[in-house]
Amino acid sequence: PVTPAAMRITVPCATLSLVLFAFAIYALSPVQGGTTCSSSLSFTSESGVLKVNGERYRLKGLSWFGFETSNNVVHGIWAVDYKALLDFIQTNGFNAMRLPFYLELALNDATPNSINYYNMNEDLKNLTSLQVLDKIILEAGKRGIMIMLDLHSFLPGTFMQDCLWYDAAHPEAVVLQMWDKITARYGKTWNVIAIDLKNEPHCTTWGAGNNQTDWNTAAGRIGSHVQATGGNFLIFVEGTATSPACTDACFWGENLQGAASNPVKLTQQNKLVYSPHCYGPSVAYQTYFQVPEFPKNMPAIWQQHYGFVPKQTGNAVVIGEWGGLYSGSDQTWLDAYVAWLSAQDTTDQFFWCLNPDSGDTGGLLGYDWKTPDTQKLALLQKLVPSPTVFSINSQGQYCVTN
Repeated sequence: PVTPAAMRITVPCATLSLVLFAFAIYALSPVQGGTTCSSSLSFTSESGVLKVNGERYRLKGLSWFGFETSNNVVHGIWAVDYKALLDFIQTNGFNAMRLPFYLELALNDATPNSINYYNMNEDLKNLTSLQVLDKIILEAGKRGIMIMLDLHSFLPGTFMQDCLWYDAAHPEAVVLQMWDKITARYGKTWNVIAIDLKNEPHCTTWGAGNNQTDWNTAAGRIGSHVQATGGNFLIFVEGTATSPACTDACFWGENLQGAASNPVKLTQQNKLVYSPHCYGPSVAYQTYFQVPEFPKNMPAIWQQHYGFVPKQTGNAVVIGEWGGLYSGSDQTWLDAYVAWLSAQDTTDQFFWCLNPDSGDTGGLLGYDWKTPDTQKLALLQKLVPSPTVFSINSQGQYCVTN
């Protein structure tokens, strides 16, 4: 329509140019409403926290197990479609997922044996285990879920006995070969951001001067090898169990006391993440759960085991496993742990677990793989109320919202 002369506004050319220039800058700016978009993502562990492209990364994760078992695939997809489980994970604000696997599967692949294809999971038919893993990772990326691959065991179900980072049938050279395969397959996959070098190496030592058992130096060797062969992952290193000696009993993978005097050394040090495992009474009896002052006694114990690490080493701590039954003394422990983690600003974690079939902890879903445990979900929401959100825009850029 024609603008009446009385309503026309005259704008000097110079002013108009500035207005148009400012508008163009705004339109092209990657930052809009707290969202930054870029062609790549760089994940680091520095100043005691996780960062992505230099900004704080608030990680809210969980574990979904199965690839480390004789099923050769994640559990639960005998009952529901794998995409429905990924939808559940996304809907509840999780932005990261830890996927345990066994070494021989990564080296030689396997055949999944517990997938229901009737009106579900039809796109997984005739795929190998690694091809199913590829699909899960791809679909997770579409939902903004980052992936950590966790070397849980050497053979299916042997995680309890695989307490070093190698064994007679799988010497360190074979372990490195396995990580080479992981790097070749997933090193350029945008949402595979981390590797967990070994689950709960509870027979290892730390800083003892024994090359056959010292986990801190082995982790440095393995992590630096991955970095030298093109792996740009965050390198997660769990603790030991009894070395150095724990004044108060440590859970497997919890003991990071040795990092105070013998930190892990990587070629790219800002990729190192310390990742203790920590549990309550339902997983193992500890005398400190039985004292009258429980749970008020726990913060000092957690601080001694690993709470000091971020400030002393400059690297982040991400709790690699924690969880339990939300009742009785376990509920008391879980509530106290969340309060302590929040006070420490150490809220990045992978909850154990999505699966209901974890006997000593239960999971976030009921045995129908559909019914949510609302109490545990509320606890996690309290711990990580504003997790970082990842997405891909129409230009194919990776977007981060904090």
